[in-house]
Amino acid sequence: MLWNERYTKGLPSLDIPDPYFIGMYEQFPAGGRALDLAAGSGRHTLYLAERGWEVTAVDFSDVAMEQLSLRAEGLKVKTVCADLSAFEIADKYDLIVLYYYFDVAIFPAIIDALKPGGVLILKLAIERADNENILPLLNELEQLNYSQRPVKHRGVAEGLFKKI
Repeated sequence: MLWNERYTKGLPSLDIPDPYFIGMYEQFPAGGRALDLAAGSGRHTLYLAERGWEVTAVDFSDVAMEQLSLRAEGLKVKTVCADLSAFEIADKYDLIVLYYYFDVAIFPAIIDALKPGGVLILKLAIERADNENILPLLNELEQLNYSQRPVKHRGVAEGLFKKI
């Protein structure tokens, strides 16, 4: 599997929390339960857990989940190796993080899994910044911050949403 190979070799750029994530998180720094979807090596999981959050990290790379389990020793982190296209979110969360996994089918489950007042922080690769709008997928949430911008040959959508 491509991602297992990448995590085995190491991806230093994916060990550092994303600046957009940090900026959005700082608006809602209270602790609670968080779900990190497509967590990879756990850069956001670890950031949250080090600040007292109880975090469930989900990724389909068993290598990434094993590495995260080792790095998270002593923290409130649960790792789940699963394909998000078949993963059922069974609990409710104060914060959900979704980075670089774009499947429209998962958005209803994400919205349902947020507790009232819960926050979604996302960053997604989109085909082009000028022609793809994910906002209709999140119309049940309050939009607190959202932008789309071009990055190289594609676009990026970044957003902070709150469940009322």
